Amino acid sequence: MKTNSVKDQTVQFKVLSDSQIEEIASTAYEILERIGIQVNDDEIIKLLKDAGCMVRDKVVFIPSFLVNECLVTSPKKITVSNREGETAMVLEKGRIYFGTGSECPFILDSHTGSRRAWTTKDIENAAKISDYLDNIDFHMSLGLLSDAKNNMKYDRYQFATMLRNTAKPLVSTAVDAAGLEDMHNMCVILTEGEDNYRIKPNFVLYIETISPLIHSKEVLGKIKFAAKKGIPTIYTNAVNAGATGPVTLAGTIAQGAAEYLSGMVIAQLIKKGAPIIGGGTLFAMDMATGVASYGSTENYLMDAAMTEVSNYFGLPVFSLAGCSSSKIFDAQAALESMFGTLSAALSGANLIHDIGYLEDGLCGCFEQVVLTDEIIGMTKRYISGIKVNANTLAIDIIE
Repeated sequence: MKTNSVKDQTVQFKVLSDSQIEEIASTAYEILERIGIQVNDDEIIKLLKDAGCMVRDKVVFIPSFLVNECLVTSPKKITVSNREGETAMVLEKGRIYFGTGSECPFILDSHTGSRRAWTTKDIENAAKISDYLDNIDFHMSLGLLSDAKNNMKYDRYQFATMLRNTAKPLVSTAVDAAGLEDMHNMCVILTEGEDNYRIKPNFVLYIETISPLIHSKEVLGKIKFAAKKGIPTIYTNAVNAGATGPVTLAGTIAQGAAEYLSGMVIAQLIKKGAPIIGGGTLFAMDMATGVASYGSTENYLMDAAMTEVSNYFGLPVFSLAGCSSSKIFDAQAALESMFGTLSAALSGANLIHDIGYLEDGLCGCFEQVVLTDEIIGMTKRYISGIKVNANTLAIDIIE
């Protein structure tokens, strides 16, 4: 299986200047030092206080020196295997990978065109489609399972269904730390031992802060388990400009950077070397509807900028593409998928998810996944650029 989607790309793309990146990074540090983050777990609060943070009630102020210390131990390269134990993704600067999104509450039925809830069969089919497509590198569930035997533990059934139906690496959410432990145990059985899983992890945990600047007890419970077990973890933000963050794009990026840096610090204090993937998916709220728009230009502009900031910190990067605000599979869906996919690829983000989203993440669509697989193929060729050397200049052929 390919481990390097793009290497030595020649097409140049940059959203922020070096000085702008440094200013955003400096602002993120200031947010952590002066404004602080809310931490809803006494054990983590003590860990942060012992490391040199000031604490007022549940608000923790993280000094810059601690962020820098933790950046040193946070891995710059994370390797993820497939179900067979083969290296499938190497998350480091210059390598990009695409995958589906997770847990849309509705599916656009391919046969009837109706919008309905996801069944186990749909989750199976989504995994099989990802497994078949050449340009889909990892799989997220795409849908939210509605017919689990125990709805309070739907995440286990959803994860097991994905694990059975695709050999590609998985990215998964978990309801809580207990659910995450069950998923981890499945993979430990599959890899024939916990040490084997640490060496060749085949799934990545996806968790989010609560914007603005809040770490919930549930999320912290998951990061405690993941860090101790060596589970690669996307500790991301999803700031919505104009709603859960400033309306300005620069301010939203700075807040998002502060949120994932605080998560990185927590993970490294739990266990040095815990594999953390930063970046984030930033949105611009549509002021007319209150929707976090997945198809807006501002969305992709901020995500590309966040990738550049994450690269500045030296962390692997999470981003999004292949999605749309359209409610149906139409020209708008294709247009927004193409624009977002090209932007994310040019930015150099490592894990690029949400392929197949319609209706701003409310509805998953198999046709959108297949279409975007073609778009990704075109995009990869485009950003690989043009080789210019004695051989490709072909003067002998011209003569």
